[in-house]
Amino acid sequence: MGSEQISLCPISVEHLEDDSSNLLPLKISDSLFVEDVSEILRDTAFDPLVPQYYSKEEVGRLTRAKYAFVRRIECENGEEPNARAESVRMLYQFYIGLKAVRPTTGRFQVLHYDMGKPKPRLPAGERNDYATILCDCEILNRVRIKDLMELAQLGPCISRTLNSAKNPISQAAQSLEIGYRADFLNVRHLLWVVGLDALFTSTEWKNRGRDVAVERIKDFLGLDFQIYPEQPFAGLDLPTLGSVLLKDAAEHIYKLRNDFAHGAWPDKQWAGRVCRRSLSLDPGRDIYYAEQLSEAASATLRGCLRKILSDRQWVEIFSDKTKMNSYFASRNLIRRRKKQFSAHP
Repeated sequence: MGSEQISLCPISVEHLEDDSSNLLPLKISDSLFVEDVSEILRDTAFDPLVPQYYSKEEVGRLTRAKYAFVRRIECENGEEPNARAESVRMLYQFYIGLKAVRPTTGRFQVLHYDMGKPKPRLPAGERNDYATILCDCEILNRVRIKDLMELAQLGPCISRTLNSAKNPISQAAQSLEIGYRADFLNVRHLLWVVGLDALFTSTEWKNRGRDVAVERIKDFLGLDFQIYPEQPFAGLDLPTLGSVLLKDAAEHIYKLRNDFAHGAWPDKQWAGRVCRRSLSLDPGRDIYYAEQLSEAASATLRGCLRKILSDRQWVEIFSDKTKMNSYFASRNLIRRRKKQFSAHP
């Protein structure tokens, strides 16, 4: 005899209006949905997991959670380990996909339930060691229904693409995710630019280097790509993010990468240049230009991933370095040797 197994990954979803909640459960992929899981979590015995696995604060957050990615499966006795491993793999793909759409707090964790067991249920679980550390511009983020709808649109390409560690798109997505778990600005920035390089450059001389990457990124996303496309907290008494365009930030993103990679401190004009006050609800600190460039690196990488995963043709091009380089070569975006001028007439 088998039983129904449920694997769920809690997500930080903004409170849904009545008309939005009618969309739930929302299909994200063939066997993955966003559902209201508050009843399941209320019937969970978390206390035996404290303090070895969860702190009391974490248990409090889980018991207050309302929505999650959910995978429901029927399996025979003895098949549960394989079914749960497949759930973790699938849920992690869409957790990263959601990170590209809208980064939010919380760590990746999966709770596995055997729904045939009596209440209260004690789930098995797996999770990342480190929680997400958001950029300052994202600290008020909550997943909205339109974000989930976009994720559902990206679903087929996510399922096909992010399951291979060798795929450049998957490598870029992993760099995005790991960057959000690093608490040092230089490490985060380096990882996000590594993600951009995974998409836009390769080892051949004519297809590598800062200039090649910058021009390809600007061509792909557009010069007027907005680093801060919207401010959902408009109306609150908070500092504004302002308008930052890719055409103004791209070269500086890579210049800062080079400084960090070679152990140099950012340019003096950047290290002392205040762009705004922090959005933190604590007494605001200054956000300097170097930190804004790190936010720009994340936003640019996320923008590229969202555009690629929205179209199978882009997925095909960026999954293959030869095709990617051929595409940009057709747009005359390759590295060229500088002309050497003689000192004599």
